[in-house]
Amino acid sequence: MKTCFMKKIILLSCGLLLMTASCSKKLNMTEAYMPEERTLNVMKITDENSKTVGINIGGLKVGKPALSSMGVNKSSKIQWDPYRRLAVSPDGAELAYLTYEGKNIDDNTIFNIMIRNSSKGAPTQRTFRNIRSLSWGNDGRLYSSDFSDGKYFQLVSVDSHVGNLVRQLTSNNNDHDPILSNDGRMLFFERLDKSGPSIWSYDLKTSALTVCAAGFNPCPVGDGHDMFVCVRNNTAGYSELWLINYTLGQETLILSDKEHSFTNPDVSPDGEWIVCQGNTTSSIKKRKNLDIFAVRIDGSGLIQLTHHPAHDCCPVFSKDGNYVYFISTRTNKDDLWNIWRMNFTTF
Repeated sequence: MKTCFMKKIILLSCGLLLMTASCSKKLNMTEAYMPEERTLNVMKITDENSKTVGINIGGLKVGKPALSSMGVNKSSKIQWDPYRRLAVSPDGAELAYLTYEGKNIDDNTIFNIMIRNSSKGAPTQRTFRNIRSLSWGNDGRLYSSDFSDGKYFQLVSVDSHVGNLVRQLTSNNNDHDPILSNDGRMLFFERLDKSGPSIWSYDLKTSALTVCAAGFNPCPVGDGHDMFVCVRNNTAGYSELWLINYTLGQETLILSDKEHSFTNPDVSPDGEWIVCQGNTTSSIKKRKNLDIFAVRIDGSGLIQLTHHPAHDCCPVFSKDGNYVYFISTRTNKDDLWNIWRMNFTTF
């Protein structure tokens, strides 16, 4: 009896502390965090009933990666959907995310925007259309790509709290991933056509449309509206991070790596760091998956933040820069997605 009791204590300690090498080999999708993540204080924000939207991840199918707006790593034979599914309110108190909301007459899944407190509480549905990507502007409006007509992806906006009146901004194109510049003047977005993805700007005052640069996944940098970080797929089949000043015509490669490709950049409030998602291979299950990385804006100091065999995607900074919110399939065996939060205070 004593020997059996001691064995139970040892097993319990391994499951809770996740510290020893022998225990780490037994970690799986149901674990909340990995030993490498113990300083991050990883915390689950939503549960499976929230139906948070996942990412399209599968084998490599893109014939010409440079013409695609998918995250891609040719050597690892993996590609993924890089569009934003998660956003933080201007005051940092709330989160907006996409959720499954039934199916339409063509049996296609419908997604809509939900808003909830960043730490607790029930969500509120803010759109009743068919949304594919979203961001939260500092003007208090939610910007998204709408596929309600089943033919084109058009940009729309809606007030984050009052009414359901939707303002249509573009039409008759495939426009994705809208995000407002930090001065509130320009809405950057990706337009995808036969020549590949390119980043455009929409002037909210004049409604003028301007093509800025090749790429996708724009994320504003600085207090104005002339710089952004974006993703480009090179001809070799890897997704890279670039810094663009489109008014000066300056383009700088930030991050490129044959082992890892990177998408979904989000710039810290102080403008010093970028968090992004990239492909990895789990050391435990040898499973190809996505993890979250951080790199300085100048391309130095690359570090892998998450190490879970599940997928970790769509990282966004809290408004004070102390935390990173992300979407993950960890802690369940059915690849259900939830919102999580981790510290960003170890640098």
